[in-house]
Amino acid sequence: MSLRGTALTLAAVTMLLLTSVGSVTAVPDARITVSDATVTPTTPVVGEQVVVTVTIANSVGSPSAAEIEEVELTDPVDDSRVRARRLGGLSPGDSVTVPLALTFETSGPRRLALTVTGTDEDGDTVRIERPVPIAVEDAPPLVDVRIDDAVVDAETRIEVSLSNPTTADMRNIVVSVPGFEGETPVGTASVATLPAGATEIRNLTVVPGEAGETTVELGVDYTTASGTERTLNLDVPVRVSEFGDDVQLTLRPVQEGDDAAAAPDIVSLLAGGGGAGAALGGGVTDGADDETGESATSFDVVVTNFGSAPVTDVVVEPIGPTAALPRLSVPGPIQPGESGTATLDLSEVRESGPLTLRATYRTGVQSGETSTTIDYRPAVADLVFTDLDVTVVDGELRVLGNVANQGRGDAEGVVVELVETDTVAPAYPQRDYFVGRITPSDFAPFELTGTVTDDATDVTVTVRYTVDGAEVVREAVFDLPDDGQSGGFTVGSVAGGGASSAAAAGAAGESNGGIDPGRLLSNVDPTTRSVVVIALVTLVALPVAAAIRIRRDSR
Repeated sequence: MSLRGTALTLAAVTMLLLTSVGSVTAVPDARITVSDATVTPTTPVVGEQVVVTVTIANSVGSPSAAEIEEVELTDPVDDSRVRARRLGGLSPGDSVTVPLALTFETSGPRRLALTVTGTDEDGDTVRIERPVPIAVEDAPPLVDVRIDDAVVDAETRIEVSLSNPTTADMRNIVVSVPGFEGETPVGTASVATLPAGATEIRNLTVVPGEAGETTVELGVDYTTASGTERTLNLDVPVRVSEFGDDVQLTLRPVQEGDDAAAAPDIVSLLAGGGGAGAALGGGVTDGADDETGESATSFDVVVTNFGSAPVTDVVVEPIGPTAALPRLSVPGPIQPGESGTATLDLSEVRESGPLTLRATYRTGVQSGETSTTIDYRPAVADLVFTDLDVTVVDGELRVLGNVANQGRGDAEGVVVELVETDTVAPAYPQRDYFVGRITPSDFAPFELTGTVTDDATDVTVTVRYTVDGAEVVREAVFDLPDDGQSGGFTVGSVAGGGASSAAAAGAAGESNGGIDPGRLLSNVDPTTRSVVVIALVTLVALPVAAAIRIRRDSR
């Protein structure tokens, strides 16, 4: 080898050595490490914010401090990234914690790329890369809660609506009430599988123990499509009202097309029983309409809830004047402010008297009872005598009058007759008088004949009739006028209370064996007397005026 070749070889080796030494001296002096990277929550879900906390340290043995320029976290699946810049310097042995927040749009496993960039004291760049593995789950179920009006000691329904907003099925969903100030009769409900986009409703039941503002804690446990078990907790505010038990019973007749019959008080509906009447003259009527004259035998028992809790299990026990009637069940629940009804048949109740309605029920978790009593008067015929005229001449008795039906039911087979006693005996030609049928608000005339002894002071008249096949017998006693006189009676009671009316009417007719008009008018009030005078003047004036007009026309 020539001298020149040897020199070239040495020069080349020297340059290589110098180049190698230069590359080694370019390595940064700072020794930066990523000591920790934690993910919160540990199982992130789509749409929720996830925080990756990164701890960066400068090694204790590092010969140089380091300036942290940037920390970057990249999601290769959703193609998103988040950065933190100019975090300051780190002396040897120092560390810094950097939180990085991001949100995932899709579910599934992925490897996030963590990159830390810095410089040492010589200005050399320090770069560290580290993978952060993570699994993103789908979003939790959407929960909508509706709570009914809550009342102390009353079952309160909690309606929970569960919706799956993801594209995969959710499984093993369990809704529960882990904490509540009261009882939880139905504390859990479950859904085996909730398909993607589907909605299911489950009901829970609680019983509040105290009034006021409180919170219902709800827990929703579920399993995601990847098999991860998760729990969603919710706090639902609720206001609890005081307990109130107030149930009222009313009775309402059922009559189709009769709006006026809808009044709850039936005391004035039916006028049964006899009593002394009083009227000036009997009047004339064409009878009652058969349709409007019909009376109700079916009634609605109305149960109204004025309390604060729903009413259930309502049973009404009607007790009539003589016996108990079949019990009634009222459908429920009856919410506060609402009513429930059941139909009561009173067609077999023909006796007037107290009708008691007794109801037992449950309101909330408590038992309740209420009752009411009504003076019930059934829809039966009620016959009275009107315009009665009793005459005695030489021991022969003659009774003229009308029998009127002031009740709300038909009287069938009506027969009026004299009652035979030691001083009174029925005689031909009218020992008794068959009237037949008398509809409500109608009347029929009758005539009875008989004989009386000298010591007879009164006469008893009996009326017999049937109502729905049941025979009714009633009688009335009237005073006898003196022999040769007539005793006028305006109204006599069929129930035996007409003696006083007969005596008053008889006294009014004791003038010369007939009726004294002046004396009769003196016994009436001024208004009635004026009406009678005007009527009499009109009756006299009309014929005179007509005669004068005829005479003028003839001219």
